[in-house]
Amino acid sequence: MAATIPLSVAEASQQWNVPKRTIQHAIATGGLKAHKMPGRTGAYLIAERDLNKWIAKRVTKASA
Repeated sequence: MAATIPLSVAEASQQWNVPKRTIQHAIATGGLKAHKMPGRTGAYLIAERDLNKWIAKRVTKASA
């Protein structure tokens, strides 16, 4: 299986047409797994599989 390049919050937002703040909130509350880069203002990186799982949960909730 080929490794995928993690996405930044901005890239994830653009790819799924979800506001950046929504993704940041999901990370902060533990709903979306992400890896924080070093430093006080380090960016968060999100594995595509984790992003896809989170999106699937949102779609399921919205259609229920």
